Amino acid sequence: MDLSQTISSLIEILWVDLVLAGENAIVLAMATRALPLDRRRIGINLGTILFILLRVALAYALMAVSGLPGVGFASAALLMWAALWVAIRGESDKTPQMPPNRSLAPAMAAALAYDAQGALLNMTGVVGAAQGEKPFVMLGLALSIPLLALGSAQFITILRKPPLLWATAGLLGWIAGRMTCADALVLASPMPPDLMRDYAPPIGALIAILLAYGYSRGRKIKRVKDQ
Repeated sequence: MDLSQTISSLIEILWVDLVLAGENAIVLAMATRALPLDRRRIGINLGTILFILLRVALAYALMAVSGLPGVGFASAALLMWAALWVAIRGESDKTPQMPPNRSLAPAMAAALAYDAQGALLNMTGVVGAAQGEKPFVMLGLALSIPLLALGSAQFITILRKPPLLWATAGLLGWIAGRMTCADALVLASPMPPDLMRDYAPPIGALIAILLAYGYSRGRKIKRVKDQ
């Protein structure tokens, strides 16, 4: 990987970590709100540790299976969903909702269940942006940890709203296309690898932008009709 590719990967990793950062502080507050005060503090600390361990486990699992046939396509599909998920989060002002739990274990289970989707999308994006470079995956993992409490911060929220939403969706789609090219099924096929590398990322970016635009446009039309 040359200098330009290194800089590009670092920018992609940082952007992915920012836009896919979870609302973990809010999630923990909601999950532990019915616990006694002493257990609430334990729950918040334990929940933070569990969120970190979940991301570590996902990062290592994704790296371990990255060479298997079909994993690139599955990862690309996840990142296409991530582009739509970012658009949905950008349009939503709702606070995460979950039933109150008066026991620590159910509260932690509820918090982890809520966080699982975001953590999977986050680590898939990081692995894709790192292009197989383990040190970069570790960097993306490390950057995601301090962002656990910043998922709903204003400076991150603007990345999920137009016009920056189109750049965000395009980046996720670009990474998705690149992961498709690296899939073992594609590498073993007669398709010219150079042609795939040239066309798959921009096609992926276009599809992701259209998905995000379609959702955003649909929401605007619905709001107009409701007025």
